[in-house]
Amino acid sequence: MKQRILSGITPSGSELHIGNYFGAVSAQIALQDSHETYYFVADLHALTTVRDREQLEKNITGVVLDYLALGLDPDKCVFFRQSDVSEHSQLAVILANFISYGQMKRMHAFKDKLQTGTSVDSINMGLFNYPILMAADILLYKPYGVPVGEDQRQHIELTRDIAESFNKTYKISTFPLPEPIISKEVGRVVGTDGERKMSKSLGNIIGIFEDEKVIEKQIMGSFTDPKRIKATDPGRVEGNPVFIYHDLMNDDKGEVEDLKARYRAGTVGDVEVKQKLVAAHKRKFAGARAKRKELEGNIELVKKILAEGAVKARKFASQTLAEVYKIIGEHNKLNNYIACRSGITMKSIINFDDYSKIEVRVGKIVEAMVPEGSNKLIQFRVDFGEYQKTIFSGIKEWYSPEELVGVKTMWVTNLTPKKTPFGDSEGMLFACDTKDGPFGDAQGKKPYIVEVGDEVEVGSEFH
Repeated sequence: MKQRILSGITPSGSELHIGNYFGAVSAQIALQDSHETYYFVADLHALTTVRDREQLEKNITGVVLDYLALGLDPDKCVFFRQSDVSEHSQLAVILANFISYGQMKRMHAFKDKLQTGTSVDSINMGLFNYPILMAADILLYKPYGVPVGEDQRQHIELTRDIAESFNKTYKISTFPLPEPIISKEVGRVVGTDGERKMSKSLGNIIGIFEDEKVIEKQIMGSFTDPKRIKATDPGRVEGNPVFIYHDLMNDDKGEVEDLKARYRAGTVGDVEVKQKLVAAHKRKFAGARAKRKELEGNIELVKKILAEGAVKARKFASQTLAEVYKIIGEHNKLNNYIACRSGITMKSIINFDDYSKIEVRVGKIVEAMVPEGSNKLIQFRVDFGEYQKTIFSGIKEWYSPEELVGVKTMWVTNLTPKKTPFGDSEGMLFACDTKDGPFGDAQGKKPYIVEVGDEVEVGSEFH
C-alpha cells in the first residue's frame, strides 16, 4: 500500500515563483508516482493577508493554473481547494482545544509579524491561529508525511503536538504523527537579495509565468558577490544566489561548471553569468508556460478537476471528522447524523449548504441514442455553449431519442462523472417527477422534462 502524502500552498500571490517550485512543488510532483497524494490550494489561509476580493480570486486562479501547468496530474493525485471541503474549518475548531496559548505565541507566523514592527494588538486571529488550521488540513487525511520547506518544519512539529495531545486525552491513536518531508538539497531557496527566503512580499523572487522581460529583470538584478568589484576579480561561487539558481535550473551542467571555474578565476563577468541563467530559465519552464496558456483557455476543465478533487477529498475528510465527533461526544443519541463508511450522512435532514452547491445549467440536446444492449438508458450529447457533455439518463421507458433531439432543458453539470457500462455520464437531467401529479408521488409515471424558451441562452446557470 502506498504511503499517503498531503501538502498545500497558500495563494498569497497570483503566481508561483522558483522558490515555491524548488522548495515544495517539484517535490510534490515527484511524489505522485510513488505515493497516495492529496494536494490542495489553501485559500482560507490567504485571508490572513489578502483582503481584496478580486485579488484573492486572481491569486487562487493563478496558483491552480500554475500547479497544473507545472505537472500536477489529477489522475495521479487528489487536487482540490481547501474552502470546498468544510471539514477543514470544522476540525480546526476542535483542535484549538488541544494546544496552549503559550505554544501558539512561539509560532513563526506570529513572531515574524512582530519583528516587522506590528503591534500585538493589531495582529488578526486568523494569522495567530494559522498553525491550528494547518494542523487540521493535515490531520484530516492522516498522512504519513507533508512535503514542506524548512521554514514550515515548526508547523509540522506543532501538528504532531496537537495530534499527541488529542490521542493522549482520549487514550486512542486516532491521528498518526506526520513527518515533515524536506529536501536536503533545497528546502529553503534564498531570494535575489542574497539574504532572506525568496518571498513575493519581500520582492526578492524570480517568477515562472510572468512576462519574460520581467523575469529577465529579476534575474539581472540578483545579488552576487559584493566583494567582487570588477569582472577580473576572483569571485565567490558558494552561497552566491546566481549560482544556486544555475544549479537548480540549468540543464546544461557542463556550462554551469565552466561558469563556476571562470568566475572563481575572474575571467567571466556577472552579466554573462546572469544572461546564461535567463536562457536556462526559458529552457526549464518552456513546456509549463505553454501548458498554462492552454489551461487559461479551458477554465471549464479546471473547474471540473477541482470539483472532482473536492468530492474525493470530502469523502476521506468526512470519515475523519465523523470519527472525531464520535470520540469527543459530539455524535450521540441526540444527533440526526450517522457515521458510515463513506463519511457523514443524514437520517432525515438534507444539508442545505451542500444542496446549494449544485450547478444547474441550460443545455440543448444535439444528439440522442440508445446504447446497444441498454434497456433503460438514453445517451445524450448536450451543448452548453462553451462546451459539450455526454450524459446518460434512464428515461427510455417514456421517451424515444428522436423526440428529444433539439430540446433545450436543465441539467446538473457539476457532478463527479458516473461510470456506466457504456461510458461516463458527465451530469444529470434535471427533470420533474410528473407534470400533473404531486411531487413525491411519481412512481411509474412519466417524468416531465421542462423545456426552456428561446429567451434563455444555452449555458445559462439557474440559481
